Amino acid sequence: MQCGRPIPAFDTVARMKAVEDALASHPGVEFLPPQEDPALGSVIRRVHDADLVDFLARAWEDLPAPDDDFELVFADTFLHPGLHAPGTTPITPEHPGAFGKYCFDTITGIGPDTYDSAIGSVAAVITAAGHTLAGSPLTLALSRPPGHHSSADAFGGGTYLNNVAIGAQWLRDQGAAKVAIVDVDFHHGNGTQAIFYDRADVFFTSLHGHPQRCFPFYTGYANETGTGAGLGATMNIPLPEGVQGPDYLIGLDQALTAVAAQTPDIIMVSLGFDTYRTDPAGDAQLTTEDYFAVGQAMREVGIPLLAILEGGYSVDDLGANIYAWVNGAAGGTSPS
Repeated sequence: MQCGRPIPAFDTVARMKAVEDALASHPGVEFLPPQEDPALGSVIRRVHDADLVDFLARAWEDLPAPDDDFELVFADTFLHPGLHAPGTTPITPEHPGAFGKYCFDTITGIGPDTYDSAIGSVAAVITAAGHTLAGSPLTLALSRPPGHHSSADAFGGGTYLNNVAIGAQWLRDQGAAKVAIVDVDFHHGNGTQAIFYDRADVFFTSLHGHPQRCFPFYTGYANETGTGAGLGATMNIPLPEGVQGPDYLIGLDQALTAVAAQTPDIIMVSLGFDTYRTDPAGDAQLTTEDYFAVGQAMREVGIPLLAILEGGYSVDDLGANIYAWVNGAAGGTSPS
């Protein structure tokens, strides 16, 4: 659903095939499989509430199976402050009522493979993070589903577990003194912001469509800068409708200047390509050449880059766009 109307799903298997096919032709790219990590469940629970993780793990078995050809179940009743008795704490209902406690929208369904796919995404990030710690200057986790909309206790926006946040926490646990996250998906990384909003050890900055008109609507304003120990460790740069490459790069320079001032050990990138000019999920006007410039600008900060794939739904152009970004981030030549 989008603005109350049913639409086709944007996140399809074809996205990942387009990415893999494009990167397979890059001379500097090496594909590595995700590694099993016995501590994976522990680090996930360092970021996400156990109740949410447990719900996702068993949801498909507990929820009523759909009686049609679509193997997805969606929430239809949501936990809202006006829904329960004033002055009381909501009691978690049995399934399917619990679905609306943990999910915040109508676009994020649960299917038979949802949890395993989400765990696989996290495993890819942790594997990539290990290579970053081992000295790789540029590592990319091809995570699907994406993760940046999921907070500690809620999922939505087509995401379930917050891949980049879990990766940042793992890096901190492994000894990284400070991590910076640069979110360049078209949509605000509301979940990542919420997870680190009161922390100073993870700096978060996001360039995204202005929340006055763009999902997730309620977060991502410029006056959201953190709280408590995290005051000043969040930086939002909302973008005007139809933003083009030159103005986008000005905003990115502002974000990267702030990141460099933090002197992080690692820069994590929530790498979305739904800022592309024909992407159905956004209204930005970036070109393939712009993605090369984005990658180049990130490389020039001089800090190891760990990128995690988020959105990007113009499948016919996605491969060329991610190839261009990798080329820029690796110090290659422009596609133009």
